[in-house]
Amino acid sequence: MLDNYKAYIRRNPDAPDVKTTRASILTARLRAAILRGDLKPGQKVNLDRLREEYNVSLSPLREAISRLSIDGLVHTQDQRGSTIAPLTLCELSEIGRLRREVDVLALRTAMARGGTAWRSELRATAVELHTASQSTEADHFDEIWSIAHTDFHKALVNGSHMPMLIAFCMNLHDLHDRYRRQLSPPIRSYSDLWREHAEIASCILNGDTDVAALALQRHFDKEIASLAEQLESAA
Repeated sequence: MLDNYKAYIRRNPDAPDVKTTRASILTARLRAAILRGDLKPGQKVNLDRLREEYNVSLSPLREAISRLSIDGLVHTQDQRGSTIAPLTLCELSEIGRLRREVDVLALRTAMARGGTAWRSELRATAVELHTASQSTEADHFDEIWSIAHTDFHKALVNGSHMPMLIAFCMNLHDLHDRYRRQLSPPIRSYSDLWREHAEIASCILNGDTDVAALALQRHFDKEIASLAEQLESAA
């Protein structure tokens, strides 16, 4: 099992030096396992097995499960324990509708507030994503692409300097990314996916707010439609 947990820690970009607690590290490791599908949709959460596997006590494990429940990656019911959230067309549709609104709001705000440092961060993550798109033969390619893809979308919203909005955007990103990673390979090639992201980045760096927002909305629409088609086929 991969254990690149640092890429799965979600923190406020305006306060990056906050100490990473044991529970935060465990939450990140479990988030990675859920997004990758190491912990399957609908699978019962076995606390004893996870405690042994991650060599942790029950207290931080319960806290991590609680955090992931808030994020929607785990479903918890009183007296019935917890399960990994299932993949459903209803949830996927809602994720798409929300991202069209909140990510675009964050992007528009970032383009109004973000300065040179933000644009440099966005440019760097676009280059990172392009490099990832060319590495399809590498070991753990999907992990490489997913981390670069997350970094790009995180950079899009970071310039808004609105911590609650950024956290909501990244939570929706994780929920969305879980579908992408656990369904079959994308219908569109990674080169095509890179070109979509490059178009978004280009519009942002050129200062075209309305065009950038429309490009981001189109990107989400294509992604959700593709994933919905795959999910229906798998049903």
